[in-house]
Amino acid sequence: MTRALITGVTGFAGRYLSKNLIDNGYEVWGGARNGSINSVSGIKVVKLSYDNPAEVAEKLNDIQPEVIFHLSGQSSVRKSWDAVDETFNSNLMDTIGLLEGLRHSYIKQNATLLTIGSSEEYGLGASSPIREENVASPSNPYGLSKYTVGSLSLMYSQAYDLKIIHARSFNHIGPGQLEGFVTSDFAKQVAEIALGKAEPVMYVGDLSSKRDFTDVRDIVQAYRLLYEHGEPGQVYNVCSGTCIAIHDILEMFLSFVDRKVEVIKDPRKFRPNNIPEYYGSNDKIKLKTGWKPEIPIRQSLYDIYHDWLTDRL
Repeated sequence: MTRALITGVTGFAGRYLSKNLIDNGYEVWGGARNGSINSVSGIKVVKLSYDNPAEVAEKLNDIQPEVIFHLSGQSSVRKSWDAVDETFNSNLMDTIGLLEGLRHSYIKQNATLLTIGSSEEYGLGASSPIREENVASPSNPYGLSKYTVGSLSLMYSQAYDLKIIHARSFNHIGPGQLEGFVTSDFAKQVAEIALGKAEPVMYVGDLSSKRDFTDVRDIVQAYRLLYEHGEPGQVYNVCSGTCIAIHDILEMFLSFVDRKVEVIKDPRKFRPNNIPEYYGSNDKIKLKTGWKPEIPIRQSLYDIYHDWLTDRL
């Protein structure tokens, strides 16, 4: 039985990854700052304080994981502009604590570390489809923090002979995602209209942008396969390899309700320097692991809508 440690196990992707690993016969440990996790079943819990690398090393020696999935961090681009220090503390400084703990542990030659980055690492200048060899030029604090995480992780991999893989994930979607992400925000509004809790009017921003969306259940499958088949010291895009217009996303959500909904564009919701089309290439991960997305976009959107309709409102 493979033993895995997931940092950020109570987060959006962390909950799905823990289920995926358990379903595939892994023993799963979850790292938490307060040492208490009540919302994830089937895992063992350990308290992790990243500001104390010696303590991290001790915990890694105790657990002896064969793989560490480092999902902990601040995941909002919007929030990163308002909380730059928090973003870099959560994403970069905590990763440094984990890296230092790993390199001083007894398991350093046997364990694989998967660090999670973002398509935001590539920035505004990348032309689609975006490949791993594209020059990274982050355009926001979140993207810069994740790019630094990836660069530092790969440097540690080379300098200390550690088995580290860096995944650059594009847009995750799925049931249970927090507000502040487009599909969750749309689903909540449409569900409120369906339940009669809101007027049949939606205020939206630019709907013409095309983005790369992948269901979180497919994303975490990719993470597991990267551990099982990926090459240490490498970067892999995790993405659908296609893009869809935000307008089409909204239309699919609206098709789930029987009411006519008025859609009004709100200039305050438009973002400056918006990229018309942004999607990645998944050729590298497909070739190395055999992974490909399995869940159709319409199914993902219906599941998100149904989650809001039945469990969250």
